[in-house]
Amino acid sequence: MKRYTYAIFSSMLIFGLATGLPELAVAKKSKEEKAAAKIEKQNKKRKKNKKTKHASDIKEDEDIGNLRISGIDVVQNRVFAKTGRHEFAFGAGAILDNPFLRYQLAQFRYNYHFRETFSVELSYQYAFNQRKALVRQLENIECAPGEFFDEDGIDLSSVPGACGVIFSSPPDPYQHIYLANFVWSPIYGKFSIFSRKIYHFDFFLTAGLGWYDTERSGYLGFNAGVGAKVFLSQWLAFRADIRNVTVKEGAPFNNVVNNRILSLGLSLFTPSKNKREK
Repeated sequence: MKRYTYAIFSSMLIFGLATGLPELAVAKKSKEEKAAAKIEKQNKKRKKNKKTKHASDIKEDEDIGNLRISGIDVVQNRVFAKTGRHEFAFGAGAILDNPFLRYQLAQFRYNYHFRETFSVELSYQYAFNQRKALVRQLENIECAPGEFFDEDGIDLSSVPGACGVIFSSPPDPYQHIYLANFVWSPIYGKFSIFSRKIYHFDFFLTAGLGWYDTERSGYLGFNAGVGAKVFLSQWLAFRADIRNVTVKEGAPFNNVVNNRILSLGLSLFTPSKNKREK
């Protein structure tokens, strides 16, 4: 009886081991696959983290000046946002280097900002002008005594301006200026004055075409320049720019010239408030 009991017990043990070992092997293999998958996932995450740094990873002595951190602008919490806003600018300007005429400009500009860095600008400028002293000096040159005489033999030195320059036609100054420009603002930042007040600003480049209407004619021209805006509130900014204008000058000179225009003004933004970029 004992022999039969021992034989039955041995058979059951052998059967249990035979059926249990494959299950143990499958379980062991499944654990190894899970561990390998977990390691592979961690490696992928490490590679991804090497490519993109997060704001929480910034240290005091590194990552300064990086263009982007997780898709966030370098200047975070942008106080003044322009996307989708309209800008109306009123200002005054002057043409600095015309040798014969002095210009003062009354300016109106409209900008639509379809992105923070890009906008289109339409502008109108009315030009006031005065002749410079050089024109009067050329017109009033006096003749040296005994050098020039008229048909009757009269010495022209006694005639005011007898030897002056006679223009074939009087200067034809600009009167109305119409411009269409593209504006790119690649730099946005902030500065502090005596550590008391912080102002935000942007720096922009602009270029475009324009029609320069003179008193007697009109000419197509090109302009390009640089400028900056300092934001005083959510709806108001101070602006300044300088532009080079390449255009044909009217009679009597009829030359292609480059004139520099300096402009100062104020910009009003609508809507008056906008959501801050974060």
